[in-house]
Amino acid sequence: MNKFLFVLSLGAAFAMGAAVARFAPVTASAASTTPTLGWNLHIDAQKHFGEAHPAEIAHHWCKPVSGGMTECQIYDSDAPDAHLVAIETIVSPATYNSFPASEQALWHYHKTEIPKVNATLPDMTPDQAKKTVASMEDTYGKVWLLYDPMSTGNMPTGQPSITVLK
Repeated sequence: MNKFLFVLSLGAAFAMGAAVARFAPVTASAASTTPTLGWNLHIDAQKHFGEAHPAEIAHHWCKPVSGGMTECQIYDSDAPDAHLVAIETIVSPATYNSFPASEQALWHYHKTEIPKVNATLPDMTPDQAKKTVASMEDTYGKVWLLYDPMSTGNMPTGQPSITVLK
């Protein structure tokens, strides 16, 4: 009987350990193998939320990804509990030029867009920011707006759209 209770308690301990591990925080070594690492390029820019709120700041957190692209998560603030409200994909001129004209119409050229949106890189020195902006000028971006937090009271309602600056 004692052997049975020992095996039963081992099984219960294993099951409990597995359940706790499932919800435990990710360790630093495990985090390095997840796609959540590397969102370090911080860009703040206006005019991403359409004509209704041209001064609203879109807080980009970007990283390079496979295929030569850069992707940005765009939040309504830089607060820890900020809402993810948009996504931007950035591609090279070669990738952009491979798109049909109908797709190209959905993208913006950063050399003309960056000055329009008053972009800043708040985590960089002015010299670092200047170099980073220069490296991005010859790229194209496409912004998928999930929802405009100012128009919807921070509720994820409405139809997603693509923001194209005019």
